[in-house]
Amino acid sequence: MSELAKRLERLFSKLDHTALLVEQMLADALFTLEGGKDEDIETLIQSDAAIDSREVETERECVRLLALYQPAAIDLRRICFVVKANSDLERIADYCVKIVKRGRRLNRKAIAIQSFPAFFELAEQVGATYRKTIRLFTLYSEKETAEHAESSMETARAIISADSETDVLFRAFFEQTLAVEQTFHNQLKVWYDLVALGRALERIGDLCTNIAEDAVFMFSGEIIRHHTATAPQEVPDSVMIIDG
Repeated sequence: MSELAKRLERLFSKLDHTALLVEQMLADALFTLEGGKDEDIETLIQSDAAIDSREVETERECVRLLALYQPAAIDLRRICFVVKANSDLERIADYCVKIVKRGRRLNRKAIAIQSFPAFFELAEQVGATYRKTIRLFTLYSEKETAEHAESSMETARAIISADSETDVLFRAFFEQTLAVEQTFHNQLKVWYDLVALGRALERIGDLCTNIAEDAVFMFSGEIIRHHTATAPQEVPDSVMIIDG
């Protein structure tokens, strides 16, 4: 195995570890919505700094590999994939923190997220999509790549296809919040926080889609962004400004 291959293997291992840490953040963030302790919430918020640090370290290693080895073909696409997926994982961690902060405010106002079944359907959908996304961070050897590239691309395309279902579930949650908006007695910020929770999950789904699209590029060299077969679901104008 060449030195570049060894360093790429370590790079993908580091990316996979980051993805597992972010997966735990997402699970913990959703758990706190059901009444998490303040100290647990603060611990989760602080853990975002570790993800930020890992993002910088991974990006620096990518730059070093580009400078030292001037890779081409599949190796270059692998490094490009790591750079982009690394950034997307950091953004997913940011959305986990936003979920926790919004949820804490709602808990303090005694607003039960359990009153909105569509939210948990959305959370389950996004969680399943993220778990599929993690599978894309396994680096196979040159011999194995030919055998596994097709199955990995099938996983990636399944993630991309699932994005439309995530949009449908977000819309369902949004409509549920509208149905009870008047019960908040003109507390617009409460409604805003509720919708922002769903919006954060929807954005995590989008970032998983980004990673999947970049995985297709890594394996095949094909750029499929903006060319998916399924048109995106229309998002209400009133939600467009809510980004976590």
